[in-house]
Amino acid sequence: MKEKLTVKNIILLIILIFLICIFFFLLFTKPKLILTYNNLNIDREINVELNSDFNIKASVKYLNKDMNDKIKVSGNVNVNKVGSYELVYNVRIFIYKLQKKVKVNVVDKIPPVITLIGNNESNACSTNSYIEEGYTALDNYDGDITDKVVIENNINERIYKVKDTSNNESSITRKINITDVEGPTIKLKGSENVYVVQNGTYKESGYEIVDNCDSNITNIKIDNNVDTTKVGVYEISYTASDSSNNQTTIKRYVYVYNPDTAANMSGSEKGVIYLTFDDGPSTYTSKILDVLKKYNIKATFFVTSNGSDKLIKREFDEGHTVALHTSTHSYKKVYASVDDYFKDLDKVKTRVKNITQMDATIIRFPGGSSNTVSKFNKGIMTILTNEVLNRGYHYFDWNISVEDAGSCASKKSASEKEKCIYNNFVKGLSKNKMNVVLMHDIKSYTADKLEDMIKYALSKNYTFDKITMDTTQIHHKVNN
Repeated sequence: MKEKLTVKNIILLIILIFLICIFFFLLFTKPKLILTYNNLNIDREINVELNSDFNIKASVKYLNKDMNDKIKVSGNVNVNKVGSYELVYNVRIFIYKLQKKVKVNVVDKIPPVITLIGNNESNACSTNSYIEEGYTALDNYDGDITDKVVIENNINERIYKVKDTSNNESSITRKINITDVEGPTIKLKGSENVYVVQNGTYKESGYEIVDNCDSNITNIKIDNNVDTTKVGVYEISYTASDSSNNQTTIKRYVYVYNPDTAANMSGSEKGVIYLTFDDGPSTYTSKILDVLKKYNIKATFFVTSNGSDKLIKREFDEGHTVALHTSTHSYKKVYASVDDYFKDLDKVKTRVKNITQMDATIIRFPGGSSNTVSKFNKGIMTILTNEVLNRGYHYFDWNISVEDAGSCASKKSASEKEKCIYNNFVKGLSKNKMNVVLMHDIKSYTADKLEDMIKYALSKNYTFDKITMDTTQIHHKVNN
């Protein structure tokens, strides 16, 4: 017997049908979260170039209605730093909760730039013997990666390769022409300028030859026309050839001079005053330097092992010539033998080198080259005056002495001493010669009167200069 539908059952049936309809409606109208980058849909992972414009577009629709404002994003991407980042997109609509995770890889795809310093094409005896001119490697992300460059040598090229931290690789090639176009290098032993007394003997100091390709150069030609019997300037030419017929020629100049003249050898410094100070530095050197600085005058200081290192440094820093006199100024020690002389000279030379980092090659003999105090060792000055020149030194005597360590020093009062040295200075000057003035910076009255002497010389239109290796040497007649 069929049951009759009651009103209650009908209502329940209608509700059931409604719920089933809602279920299917919700099932087929579920919202979708869509992520796109550069107009392409994103699934789980994307690559983004370093420093690029980065923007993921997120959209969600429900019942054909945009509901983008419901989307929430967590996470951050730094497009200026290589690495992997995660972004999480969440949206909740009605009963739906949607989530998408995206892995964002910020990648560097730009290779480094290698720049060659020097020539892109060079000459060398071989690729391995090529002397590197330099290179740089710069990366947009890693910066300077020059130290990461790897060099490979092929037969006629040098290849430079480098990788950045993202494994972007660059390379550049320098072409090496296997050829020898350089002549040998000749280095003279001893001085390029040698002084020999007339009727003396020229001694060849020798030479060294180095070639960029050949390990041993034996093809050397020397032209020597030195005649020590005649005063003059002579050239010695040295010509070396390598196996590729490249030649190099250099010259040494030999000056044969007459030791009996105190006149300058060239005359090019006539009218110039060379102020020279012996035996310092001392407590009076500072005042002398102050006066020279005031009038912008450069002088020459023949120093000893006495006094302050700071004063020698000041002499050098203010542009004066720091020359060598003696370490001890003891005639019996200095002139005992050739070895004793050079031991004394080397000691003061080492001091100057330590202070100034300069090898001093300008010297003055204690007592001058014409001294007679060395006669206890017969002929020592004849030997030394030649030997110092052979060893590359220039020695300077003087042709004006203010007698501040001689006759003027015996005067009773300071004013008399000052007047005496001033008069000797004035009387000795001449526009027809170079004026090498002997003074001593260990004398207080010399320091006190120096400014007056300078004023006088300037009023007479004299000029001042310091002694250099290019200055004509003033030599006295050797008396021993």
